[in-house]
Amino acid sequence: MTSTFKKPRRNFRKKIATSDSDEGNNEEEKKEEVTKEAFNNGDSEPKIKYKKKRDIPSLLSFADGEDDDDEIFQIKKSSHSKRIAKQLKKESLKEKEERKKEEIEAAPKPASPVPAKVAPVNTEEKLKKLREELCTLNGDEAVAAEEPESDEETPKDRKMLQAVLKKGEIPDATMIHMIRKSRQMAREMVDFIPVDEAGGAAEANNSRLVRDDDHDKSDDDDEEGRIDFAVNRAARERQRMKDEFLAAEHGSDQEGSDLESGWEEQQIRKAVNILQVSRDDELPTKYTLPATDKSDPNYAADQSAFINETVKSNFQPFSLTSKGSNELTIELIQKKLKERLDSIDEVYRSHVNERDTLVINLEETQKEIEEAEKNSSILEERFKFFQEMRGYVRDLVECLNEKVPTIQELETRMANLLKQRAEKLVFRHQQDVRDQCQDYTANKAHVIVDAAEAKQRRVAEREARRSRRRRAREKKDLSGHHEGLSSDDEENQSDITKFNLEYGEILKIRHRLFEDVEEDFSELENIRLHFEKWKTENSESYQEAYIGLCLPKLFNPFIRLELLEWNPLQENCKDFEDCHWYECCAFYGFQNYVVSAIDDEDNVKLIPSIVEKVILPKLTVFAANVWDPLSTSQTTRFVNLIQKISYDYHTVHGESKNTQSLLKAIVQRIKKTLDDDVFMPLYLKTILENRSSGPAVFFHRQSWSCIKLLGNILSWHRILATKMLHTLALEGLLNRYILLGLQTSPLNNEALQKCTVIVSTFPKHWFLDLEEDKTIPLLENLCRFLMFAADNLWKNKSAAKDGEKETKEQIRLIGKLLINIHAYDHANQLSELYSLKI
Repeated sequence: MTSTFKKPRRNFRKKIATSDSDEGNNEEEKKEEVTKEAFNNGDSEPKIKYKKKRDIPSLLSFADGEDDDDEIFQIKKSSHSKRIAKQLKKESLKEKEERKKEEIEAAPKPASPVPAKVAPVNTEEKLKKLREELCTLNGDEAVAAEEPESDEETPKDRKMLQAVLKKGEIPDATMIHMIRKSRQMAREMVDFIPVDEAGGAAEANNSRLVRDDDHDKSDDDDEEGRIDFAVNRAARERQRMKDEFLAAEHGSDQEGSDLESGWEEQQIRKAVNILQVSRDDELPTKYTLPATDKSDPNYAADQSAFINETVKSNFQPFSLTSKGSNELTIELIQKKLKERLDSIDEVYRSHVNERDTLVINLEETQKEIEEAEKNSSILEERFKFFQEMRGYVRDLVECLNEKVPTIQELETRMANLLKQRAEKLVFRHQQDVRDQCQDYTANKAHVIVDAAEAKQRRVAEREARRSRRRRAREKKDLSGHHEGLSSDDEENQSDITKFNLEYGEILKIRHRLFEDVEEDFSELENIRLHFEKWKTENSESYQEAYIGLCLPKLFNPFIRLELLEWNPLQENCKDFEDCHWYECCAFYGFQNYVVSAIDDEDNVKLIPSIVEKVILPKLTVFAANVWDPLSTSQTTRFVNLIQKISYDYHTVHGESKNTQSLLKAIVQRIKKTLDDDVFMPLYLKTILENRSSGPAVFFHRQSWSCIKLLGNILSWHRILATKMLHTLALEGLLNRYILLGLQTSPLNNEALQKCTVIVSTFPKHWFLDLEEDKTIPLLENLCRFLMFAADNLWKNKSAAKDGEKETKEQIRLIGKLLINIHAYDHANQLSELYSLKI
C-alpha cells in the first residue's frame, strides 16, 4: 500500500515578546516536568486531567496535519479533553502568580523525587543539527526543509517528499521518522504556533486517519478565541520521551530494516500509552505503565516488557485454557489438537467415501454406456419386433371382433337343433306313456276320431320300433333284458332328413367363415407360432404382458368353431382330445416338438384353462337341453366324460364357477325328469298276476324304467354330493314310485329280482362309515318291504313248487340284500325268525 506524505501549508505567527516571556517559558517547562513526574509516579492530579478521555485516537499517524494531498498524524481530542483544556485555560491566570512562588520554593527543596531537569536546548543548535541530519539522509534539499517558508514559497520538506514520490519510491521508516522529528522540534523550540489549517484540510479530504470529531469546534471553546497549549505540550512531551526511548534502544546507526521494525513498535507503544492516559482509572493495575525514571538504565527494558505484555494480553487470537483456569497445560493442548485431528479425520473419511462412491458410480455408468452401445442393435430389433407384434395383435383382435358374433350365432343354431330333437324324443315318450295309460284304464274317456287316428299311428310306430330293438337284442344275444330298460330314441326318417339339412347348413357356414381372412389370422397353428416366437425371443416382456392368461381367450373362438359339431352324448362321438386344436395347444412353447421344462406355466395351464372356459360351458348346454336322464347310454357317456376331465384337469373342481354351473344344470335336469317323465301305474294284484296282459306288461315296463332311472341317477355318485343323491334317488324316486309299485305287485321271483337290481345300484361307499347295525334312514322303507316280503313268502311256502326249500332260498336272498345295505338288525331278526344262516 502506497501512502503519500506531504507537509501541509502552515502560517506561523510569531509570539509577542513580553517582559515575562522567559518566566512563562520556565513555568511551562516546570509544569510539564511536574505533570510528567506525576504521570510516572502515579499521582492523582494528572489522572484527573486525563482519565475522562474516552475517545481513543488513531494509533498510527505520521503527521500532525494534512493538506489536500497528504495524510495527518495527530492525536484526536475528545470532548472530555476539550473540557479539561478549557478548565486549564480559565485557571491559567489565577495560577500564574502561584506558579512563580512554587517555582522559587521548589528549586532548593523539591517536594518529591523528580528526575533531573533537561537542560535548556538552544533552538538554533537543534535546527542546525536537524538540517545536517536531513542533508545526510535525504540530500541537499533536506537542509532547507525545516526553514520557515513564506506565503509565496513551498516547504522544502514537502518538496523533498514529492521528489521521492515522483521517483516511484515509497518513503521508508527512517525518512518518515526524521520528518516527524523535525516538525516536532520546530513546534517545541520556535516561538510560533501553527494555525489550524491541517484540520480543515483533513476534514475536506475525508482522510482515513482522522476521525470525524477531530478539530471539532464545540461550544466549550474559549469565547475569547484563546488556544490552550497545555494538552499539546503534554502530548509533545510524551512523544519526545518515546523518541528518546526508541533512539536509546535501537541507536541511530541501525539498518533501514531495524528502523522500520522499531518504528512499528513505536507506534504500538504510542497506542498503548494513549490508551493508558484515556482509561487509567478503569483498567486494572497490570495496564499501568511502570513508574520508572527515564535516567534509569532499566527504563527501556521495563517499557518494552510492559508493551509486550499489554499487546499479548489484548491481541491474543484465542485461548487454549479453560474458562475457569488461566493455566496452559500440555494435556490441554494435546486434547485440543486431538479434537481438531479427529474432526479433520472425519471430514477426510467422508470425502474418501464420497470419492469412492463417485468412482463406483462412474465405473457403473461407463459399463452401462458400453452395454447400451453393444445392445443398441438388439434393442432396435426388439423394438421392430414389438411394433410388428403390436400391429399383428391389433389386426387379430379386429378380425375376431368381426367373426365372433357369427360363431356365437352358429353355436346357438346348433344348440337349438339338438334341443329340438331331444325335446321331440321326450315328448314322444310322454305321449306313449299317456296313450298306454288311457288304454288300460277302466274308465275310458270319449276319444275324437282325429285323435284316435293319430293315436293309432303312434301305436303302430311304437310297436315297430320295439320290434326292431327286440330283433337287435336277439342278434346280440342279450339275455336277462326286461321291457323298459331300453331307450326309445329311434327317430323317423323325415325328422332325420330335416335335422341333417339344418346341420349341414351350419357346418357349411362354418367352413366359409374365414375364407376372406389370411391364414395368419384364421389358422390356429399360425397364431400359435406368432406368440410362441414372442415367448422364445422376449420371454421377459412376454411374462410382463401376461400373454399366458390371454391365450385362452384368443384361442377361444377357433376352438368353439371346431367344437361346433362335437356332441359327447352321441354314440361314436370324437373325443375333444383328438381334435386339432388340442394338439396345437398341447405343443405350445415346444421347439420342434421337443419337451421343454416342466415348470413352464403355459404348458401346464393353457389346456386346463381352455377346458374350464370352453368345454365346461358347452357341457352345461348339453346337460340342460340335450341330455335325457332316462337314456342309460347318454348318461354313461356323460358321466364318464365329466369324471375324466375332473381327474385330468385341475381347473375342474367344486369351487370353479363353470363347474358349479354344470352340476346345477345336471341336478335341474334330473328333477325335471322326476316330475315330468316318471309314471308308475297302480293295478290290482289279480290283474297283474296275468303277466301277459296289457296292464301287467305296461306296469312292469314302467317299473323297470324307474329302476333304470334310479341307476342312472346313482351313477353320478362320484360327481354329485351324497346328500343331493339321497334326495333325488332315494326320496324322490325309490320311496315315492318304485316301492309303491313293488307293494302292489305280486311277491314272486320277478319282484325279488327287482329288489336285487335296486340294491345293486347303491354305491358301496355309502355304507362303509355307518355306525351300529342300522342302514341309511332313507332305506328303512326298503328294509321293511323286504321283511314283509319274507314273511309273506314263508306263509305261502306251501303254494310254491318246491315248497319250503324254495321259500328258504328266497328268504336267504332277502337276508343278503339286507346285509348289503348294512341293515344288520333286520338280517339278524330274519335269521332268528326262520332259523336260517345268512
